Amino acid sequence: MRNRRISKTVDRLHRGLIIALGAVAVTACTTTSATAGGTGTPVGLHAIADSTWTTFDQNGLRTGVDASGASFSPATQAWTSPALDGSLYGQPLVATGRVYAATENDTVYALAADTGSVVWKTHVGTPFLKSSVPGLCGNITPTVGITSTPVIDAARGEIFVVAAEQAGAEAAHHLIGLDLYTGAALLDEVIDPASVTSPAHELQRASLALTQGRVIVGFGGNAGDCGPYHGLVVSAPEDGTAPTDFVVANLPGDSQGAVWMGGAAPAIDQQGNIWVATGNSAYTSGGQQYDNSDGVLKLSPTATLIDAFAPTSWPSDNATDADLGSTTPALLANGLVFEVGKARTAYVLHQSSLGGVGGQVASSAGFCGSEPFGGSADLNGTLFVPCADGLRAVRPTTAAPTALWHTSSGAHGSPIVAGNLVWSMSGGTLYALDPASGNAVQQFAVGSGPTSFPSPAAADGLVIAPSSNQLHAFVGPACLPGPPAPRPPSPGYWLAASDGGIFAFGSAGFYGSAGNLVLARPLVGMATTPDHQGYWLVASDGGIFAFGSAGFYGSTGALHLTAPIVGMAATPDGQGYWLVGADGGVFAFGDARFAGSTGGVHLNAPIVGMASGPDAGGYRLVATDGGVFSFGSAPFEGSAGGLSLVRPIVGMATPPAGGGSGYWLVASDGGIFAFGVAGYHGSMGGQSLNRPVVGMASTASGAGYWLTASDGGIFAFGDAAFEGSTGGFPLNAPVAGIADGPTPT
Repeated sequence: MRNRRISKTVDRLHRGLIIALGAVAVTACTTTSATAGGTGTPVGLHAIADSTWTTFDQNGLRTGVDASGASFSPATQAWTSPALDGSLYGQPLVATGRVYAATENDTVYALAADTGSVVWKTHVGTPFLKSSVPGLCGNITPTVGITSTPVIDAARGEIFVVAAEQAGAEAAHHLIGLDLYTGAALLDEVIDPASVTSPAHELQRASLALTQGRVIVGFGGNAGDCGPYHGLVVSAPEDGTAPTDFVVANLPGDSQGAVWMGGAAPAIDQQGNIWVATGNSAYTSGGQQYDNSDGVLKLSPTATLIDAFAPTSWPSDNATDADLGSTTPALLANGLVFEVGKARTAYVLHQSSLGGVGGQVASSAGFCGSEPFGGSADLNGTLFVPCADGLRAVRPTTAAPTALWHTSSGAHGSPIVAGNLVWSMSGGTLYALDPASGNAVQQFAVGSGPTSFPSPAAADGLVIAPSSNQLHAFVGPACLPGPPAPRPPSPGYWLAASDGGIFAFGSAGFYGSAGNLVLARPLVGMATTPDHQGYWLVASDGGIFAFGSAGFYGSTGALHLTAPIVGMAATPDGQGYWLVGADGGVFAFGDARFAGSTGGVHLNAPIVGMASGPDAGGYRLVATDGGVFSFGSAPFEGSAGGLSLVRPIVGMATPPAGGGSGYWLVASDGGIFAFGVAGYHGSMGGQSLNRPVVGMASTASGAGYWLTASDGGIFAFGDAAFEGSTGGFPLNAPVAGIADGPTPT
């Protein structure tokens, strides 16, 4: 089993990236350009604001509305991609001037948004061969690979997919993370829960979602409901640590209860909670306990059940395969939830209290004329609902829902809204509908044989529709986007070894080192100047080495110390610094003011690090047991001193953007403890490390951090970018500290 982060130097490294959103293309629509990707009408380049489509139906609420503001009246076919190597079941995604798609052959593609040509493709594994399990049902053939819509974390610069991969006669489901710009593998983790006895019978059809640094994955069964399976919601941290899960229909003798929603994604509310609808289970008697099937479930970000709704007809719905879980719940701004399933009855619920069995606010039988599948688009409170006999529009209130219109165009797939038109697919046709009437305004043939429940996407001035193994892009009067964006610049960092050697990565400049000096004592830490054009190194005797713009303000190198120096922190203006000993004795230099210490006080555990407060008048110390001591203007915001720690604390950091408020503690196993405004963005706790973690540094935004191990291995979280490491290289001395580099301009 693989369960790890991947990089070029050590398995556990992550390449985080910062994506610049909302930029404006600079090339006006004045020229024409042939489409390199295939067929289509040559068109020019546009000058509208870029936008992204990084998840099914554009955002966590699944509103399905294009954010670019581009007009598609009229639309023109721009390009058709080359044939991809397998069937397409998911919705296309758009970011960085690239269009992303994944196939049943376990291949992920990035195409240029301006031409449709392939920028990169990554084959992530061997897809599962359906015939390897006799009697396995399902309508995806001959192989099952990546079926769901991927999800992009723009801040990390990573696209996540779930791939079914052949493992003997069985499938294993791998959560794969790939670099948005290169397709390089960053994560490969098997996410099948231990309770799953036959992964081949679990189909990962629901689109992926993101919440609070976790990838949300829904599982159901193959078409036909054969074999042993349970509906599942798996919540997998992006850093590759252990997932948590929720199992539907998990009562004695029970099974099924799919989480698939016609291929749509779970909805994510403003608190980060997960909303799914569930399918039929093996419980079909009114005398049986409700088992979370045939309902709407609200789960926490870690997949713990918070609330549930089911119709009173849930046992008979289960018995007749008329379950509610064929669409995703629509969360409305008025605090209501709209849901309709195979029984065709539409339900209105309260988000604040789903009401349990029979707890609906209102309902309408026969809202759809035939079974609905997928997600509903939400345009300012008007929903466009994917009934199989044609889209319907509805504006849900606490009254029984009534359709405003029912299109006669034939469009019935999961709709989106772009350019004030409703876009939906049926067969091999893409329709653009008037949102006020449902009448077809435009329609385009996109090729025969699209896979079940296809849905378009819209971003960067394009509407992009899938057929069976190609993507088809359409553009409005604003013309084509510019070429794919290069990787944006990202901050770097320095590592300091105990012999004074300095390793600079990314945008961090090299300003000198003590590596060629004979040191009286080893180096134990470093700090950077506010302009990031210099740094200080500190030795265990308090000797200070200043480089670049870092000024020398004094040291304890000539003093007799009661305890060795273990760390330092610079004042916010860089005109001074503090040193701290293992006994908590504090030494202040330059404009750093002495505000107190634990020197001479009995400590339960030795001090191992310090961090500055909001100004030159305060600082914090941290001990190996997680105890935090705050002095002067630095507020106390919590500690790990009362916790039972797996490994000792080795350092602390404060987010610069927080003005000295909030801080993180890091343990030698890479465990992270976040306090105040310092956000938790992931950790290495629970992972197998080659060497212990020895320090951490915050990004300038405070929305990420790096950890370093004694071998110089780097672990990047949040918006911290991996720019290289010394992991895997022989060092003359172990790494003892890390500092953040400059933010590129």
